[in-house]
Amino acid sequence: MEFDDIQLAAYDKVKIEWIKRVSQSSAGIVALVNQYRQKDDCLLRSMHCGSFNFSIRLHWDDGQGDWLIRFPIPGKSMYLDEKVQREAAVMKYVAKETNIPIPAVIAYGSSAENPTGLGPFIIMKWIEGRKMSELLREESDDPKESVLDPTLDPTVLKTLYGQMADILLELWKLDFEKIGSLSIGSEPIIDGPPLTLETNELIRTSGLNGCAPQRMYDSSMDYLASLLQLQDTHLDQQRNSVYDSEDYRQKYACRHLMKAIALQFIANDERGPFKLFSDDLGPGNVLVNDSLEVVAVIDWEFCYAAPPQFSSSIPWWLLLQQPYVLLNELGPDAFLDAFIPKANIFLQVLEEREISREIAQKSVRLSSHMRRSLEDRSAWFMLACRMTGSVDLIYWDLLDEFCWGTRASVAERVYTLTSTPEMHEGREDLVRLKMRQLQEYYEDLGEGSDVAYEPEQFQGPNVKIERSYHMDRATNQRFLEGVLAGLTIGVGASLLVRWYRS
Repeated sequence: MEFDDIQLAAYDKVKIEWIKRVSQSSAGIVALVNQYRQKDDCLLRSMHCGSFNFSIRLHWDDGQGDWLIRFPIPGKSMYLDEKVQREAAVMKYVAKETNIPIPAVIAYGSSAENPTGLGPFIIMKWIEGRKMSELLREESDDPKESVLDPTLDPTVLKTLYGQMADILLELWKLDFEKIGSLSIGSEPIIDGPPLTLETNELIRTSGLNGCAPQRMYDSSMDYLASLLQLQDTHLDQQRNSVYDSEDYRQKYACRHLMKAIALQFIANDERGPFKLFSDDLGPGNVLVNDSLEVVAVIDWEFCYAAPPQFSSSIPWWLLLQQPYVLLNELGPDAFLDAFIPKANIFLQVLEEREISREIAQKSVRLSSHMRRSLEDRSAWFMLACRMTGSVDLIYWDLLDEFCWGTRASVAERVYTLTSTPEMHEGREDLVRLKMRQLQEYYEDLGEGSDVAYEPEQFQGPNVKIERSYHMDRATNQRFLEGVLAGLTIGVGASLLVRWYRS
């Protein structure tokens, strides 16, 4: 979806003002970190402005190694104090409970505890290393462009994939009773809602204030239902979430069909154990040395206990770029042609790591779950649930025909499922409302636009949806009945799930 440029401009202004304040705060930063080092000769060695954080490398001439202080950037990070608190808790917990190398946390503090006025902070040991993604990516003049190098030595690829496999296997050992964010007191507990990258971005780029989960969850289905409901909220509340009338109809149909197929991909009684999952974990957050050994895994800010299917899905980062980017550039067939061979290499390496760890039973191996997620496409369903802003591309390209059979076009599928008299009679009222919202958005943006309501153009026959061979007969029949009931009365995800359970 498009970003809300009005919202982005407001947050960019906040960011710019904060960066100016940082440039005038060197003395305060030095005084702050000197307290923890118990020295008075700190030097600010280098600075880096990342996607969500501003980092400064700190040096003392005492031979004890450098530190790093990091501030979440207002206007980029939406949960300043909570983000730092949660990340510090995860880093300490993972360092204690796994063999994953984590930078040691020296100190962290809230906005109220930072006399510089720069907001919350975290101080950790500086780790020398190179991002794994830099070794995997194709050389480019654009440092932000990450494309897997097609000429990369296969031995190097397997070695780096193996290092990532070890990290995932370590995280897979950790179990939790609830879905939510971690806190460490006398014991590590889940005591708050999940803090996710996607909700941070929905607030920042779409203006969906208050869209974050408000509670912890006891079941995977309840949490997935909340994500599916969030997709409805995004479509309805972001004024420029569509381009025109037909785009709204397609996105409207996509969201209802996502709800309809949910129980194909997850058991409705899934109640844990839940797994520690990071939205942002990938080669870009892993530092390696010259021997290709992992020296640190960094950036744990959007890490939480999640449905196990998130962690047991084949990793999205095997080609470095986000799948929705590649789908948009290549199309589904070319994307899968590129992705599947790399997935098979990764699974082979993962299986080798499992054997070396003496994980003998195939049914409990992470590799078995990941292989199944490719075969039944649950990996793409889970990704579509998490990626609210990209759900449409993932659904139409990777899930729709897999679940419902061949379609002549997206327009045909939309017409078939949402245009008959008994289904969503009020849909066109929603289309008209959305077009008015879009007109108001362009007016507020100061741009002219001729956007207006347009009647549905596709007038084909009401094609019957046949059973897909990917569903067994009984499951498909109940799914189809559920879809028709759900589409007819326009229920939300949670109501559809409760209807199905009954």
